[in-house]
Amino acid sequence: MAKRGRGSRGARATAVGGAALALLLGGCSAFLGPGAFGNDLPSSSPIAAYSTGKATIAIKDGETIELDQVAEGSGVESLFGADVHWTGPSGWHLRVSGAGGNEDFGFEGGYINLDRITDGQHWTTQFDGSRCITDVTVVDATAIRGSATCKGVQWYDALDMTFTRGEPKKIDEPKFDAEITFEALP
Repeated sequence: MAKRGRGSRGARATAVGGAALALLLGGCSAFLGPGAFGNDLPSSSPIAAYSTGKATIAIKDGETIELDQVAEGSGVESLFGADVHWTGPSGWHLRVSGAGGNEDFGFEGGYINLDRITDGQHWTTQFDGSRCITDVTVVDATAIRGSATCKGVQWYDALDMTFTRGEPKKIDEPKFDAEITFEALP
């Protein structure tokens, strides 16, 4: 099943994040009572858990980062789609979320989030999701595989984010372009 992400929908989904949306929907039902969403919210079931794989982030005119570890808990489920996290010893992290999820709930093609731990700071691109166009070619029980093209990505201070305040503080680093490839297997 091929999915192609679109920047504008990725930006909307990025604001909440796949995992946060799952918590939000479950939490709203708890706060608003049973049936708050009617009978229209289907239950989600696991499709696959991924444990091996790799991702590559090629920064234009810069370094290429290899991420050779798939984090525990990475996988895909029927409602929210993929939530797969790659990491490695460099401090860089890549997350692909929403790919293969239920399109009725806004999960069209997935979106990319980059994080970087550097000099005791946690940088994120979470508030800049529209900058990456994601092309997921496979997302099923056998694998997730795809690529992304990112243009003009901005780093933000992940520790400066709150739900009550607007956009977090931008990191004083130049925007960057990147080509990303990724694969994870059970």
